[in-house]
Amino acid sequence: MTERPLGVTIIGILWILGGILGLLAGAGFMAMGTLFFGPYSLLFGIVFIIIGIIEIVLGYGCFQAWPRVWTVGVILTVISLLLGIGSLVTTGAGALMSIVISGIILYYLFQPHVKAYFGKA
Repeated sequence: MTERPLGVTIIGILWILGGILGLLAGAGFMAMGTLFFGPYSLLFGIVFIIIGIIEIVLGYGCFQAWPRVWTVGVILTVISLLLGIGSLVTTGAGALMSIVISGIILYYLFQPHVKAYFGKA
């Protein structure tokens, strides 16, 4: 196994932090949202919690060099990129930052040394 690239460490930390925020957002939707938004907030809360758990597992997997983390990370980054493009069309230029970040992460995940770290080279 090769040494963990710095960018993988940064992505892992960001995924863990994003997962924690997703858990908190999901809990908030489930606790308070049903009072204000009805049953849909319960559904959103569950979705946020599931995504939060997935992101925490992905972040931990970055530190363990799990090969499936690369695959799931690419899939989630492509989904994020597509959602950013959809947001750009509907909400305007505010989604541009999401598109740029997703594009950078996707580009980075396909670098040879990153793929080698995850055993994909």
